[in-house]
Amino acid sequence: MPFVRLWASLPSEFGSLFRQSLSWLYARSVRVFGERYWHALLPHHSEAPLQIHWLWERLKGQSTDVAVYASWGTQTQSFPFAPLPFSLQVEVGIFGTGRHPTTQMCLIALQSLQLQGKWLLDIGTGSGILAAFGLSQGAKVVATEISFRAARQAFRNLNSVKKTDWAVIICDLASCLRKTFDVVVCNIGAEALMRLLPELSRIMPKGFLVASGWMASEWRSLRHALRSFGLKLNSWQFLNGWMGIVAAGQPTANRPFEP
Repeated sequence: MPFVRLWASLPSEFGSLFRQSLSWLYARSVRVFGERYWHALLPHHSEAPLQIHWLWERLKGQSTDVAVYASWGTQTQSFPFAPLPFSLQVEVGIFGTGRHPTTQMCLIALQSLQLQGKWLLDIGTGSGILAAFGLSQGAKVVATEISFRAARQAFRNLNSVKKTDWAVIICDLASCLRKTFDVVVCNIGAEALMRLLPELSRIMPKGFLVASGWMASEWRSLRHALRSFGLKLNSWQFLNGWMGIVAAGQPTANRPFEP
């Protein structure tokens, strides 16, 4: 896919600033809907997420009533987030209400994959929202969580989907697992993701990694890390300063990380 799709929602008085910023980024096919909603195509290259992050920060400095979403390599055609196909309960202090940008991007990415009959591993499941979504799409699910309290909440939410092929396991990342998976999803920070990457050759010898949980400012180190461990970037998303990716390939455990 040669272009990055960009959507934005902003007050009408910032339209001229936004249009000027888009021209600096060589945008094309710029369209405005109802003076507030914008869509444009941007050239795709390795630094595109950082340029979009600059654009978002420029707008955010003018108003908090701004949202910017961009995607490359995904089939998303409108501003993100579809309603969940199940009820979700989240206790205070447990991550995974569905409102955070990183959760939304993981859900969008999972929607683009064929999950029926696949084995899905949700690492750091929190409330279980991503595991429950995979279960609702026909996947067989294992969810890991280091917090007993969060694991208990995830158990309740997965149980509400009324499926049988699932388990919630208390452990750090994937350290306790011996099984292999078709899809690994993780909404975790950059440090935790770096610890997970060497494990992918064991738990995901082939298939897809769906990941989010870090800021766009960390894009370069993430891209280099994926390459160092033999993963090919299939798509990325940006939502209000946060990044999400889908990567595929045959990850290698022993290649050195080259920042």
